Formats: sequence, C-alpha cells, structure tokens
Amino acid sequence: MVNLKRMLHAVCWLVALGTSALSAQAVPSTSDVIKRARATLGSEKALDGVVTLRMLGTLDPVDPKVPDATVLIIARRPCSQRLEIRVDDLVETTILKGRKASIIRSNLKEEASQMRDLTDVELQRLRYNTRQIFNFYRPDFKCGEKATHEGMVTHREKRAHKIRYKHPEGSETVRYFSVEDDTLVASVSDDGVESVNRGEQVVQGIKYPQSIEYYEDGRMLHTIYLNEISVNQPLADGIFDVPAAAINELGRQQVLP
Repeated sequence: MVNLKRMLHAVCWLVALGTSALSAQAVPSTSDVIKRARATLGSEKALDGVVTLRMLGTLDPVDPKVPDATVLIIARRPCSQRLEIRVDDLVETTILKGRKASIIRSNLKEEASQMRDLTDVELQRLRYNTRQIFNFYRPDFKCGEKATHEGMVTHREKRAHKIRYKHPEGSETVRYFSVEDDTLVASVSDDGVESVNRGEQVVQGIKYPQSIEYYEDGRMLHTIYLNEISVNQPLADGIFDVPAAAINELGRQQVLP
C-alpha cells in the first residue's frame, strides 16, 4: 500500500536574502523582518481577514515509481483542518477540530475504511501547522510561540535573515527571508524538510505560491502544484466533524456508514 503520509510530509507551506555591504549594518529586529515579509504577501487587513481556506492541488513525486496524488486542504480559523490525499482508489483523510483529530484510510474500490485517533505528537504537529496557515509568518503569540533572529546567512545562494520560530509544545520552524526584497527564500520544519515556494497567484489580495517544492537533505522529494485556491468561501456543514466508528474483529476502528 502506498504510504500516503510519507508522500505529503507535512503541509506547512508558507515560507524565505542582502549583500556583503549590508553585513556591517545593524541587524533589524525580528518584528521588523516579519512585518516586511508579511507586506510582500498582502495588506494586514487582507492577511488578518482570512477565516477559511480551500486549496486543491497535485502532488508530483520525483521518484517515478511513486504515483501522483491529489491533495485537498480545507481549513478554518483558528484550528480546524481537513486534509485529503488520494492516490487512485486509496484516500487518506485527516480531520482536526480543536483538540480532537483522527485519520481515516479508505479504499474506495473495496468500500472499506479504517480510522484511528492521532497520537499526541501527531495532534500537536497538525494543530501547529493549521495555525501557521493563517499566521502568515507572524508568531503564534496566543499560544506562546516566539521568533528569534539568528543573524544573516547565505541560504540557497541568497543573503537571508534566519528566523527561528519555537512553540512551547515543541514544534519548531526556521524561515529564511530575503535581505534584498523581504520575500521568503525557504522554510525548514523541525523534521528537516525544506519547502521552497515557486511562482505566485493572487487570491483576494493575498499572494500564494503556484507550487511548493519539498526537499530533505538537499534531495527533492516532491512538488505540490496548487491548482485551485479559494479564500473565505462557505464550507459544507460538518466538514470538520470526525465520523463515528466501531471496533471490528481485528481490534481496529471502522468508520460507520
């Protein structure tokens, strides 16, 4: 069976350059770097006004032996998300609603599904990633996240501000923001996966990437192409509700019809 979870490797997708002459200048404050980076995406009013988000994309693996996948992300502020990854007849659906989350693996051909609750570590990471969707580089102050400027470095052949985001729950992200134009160069998650945004598309005054490349140890894993993005559109009732389940004879949860 295709390992769908491995294919996605975390949808944490918003992520960030100078010249040697700037090295002698005073390092700007963390808040100034983040404020300028946010301004490259849209106005404060537009960014803070995002309540719901729906993204439909295609995951294209580098390995030709791994099949393409369809990815659907639906999120609602502050902490609800539905993530669906489909490969042929196999669908993996992760649903988060507040502090409750489950994962459902379904075989559409066999009309069979199995469900389990996320582990504490999985739940913590999913909650963190969901909040990041709406934060647009801003630290999650309400939950105690802190951002620290770790100096100017060269990353992907560009001078960049290195900003480390640390959450009390343990999640951590490093973002590199361009010294030259304040845009995001790259983002690295605490499990070592680097994401790089390519291209741009503007939806309701906000710049989103056209695609996101994912790397591990310098090796490209896959690219997610964002084919459709909608902001603040009505969502179906119950889209974040976790379905009821029963225990089958193998001791696994099965989704009830």
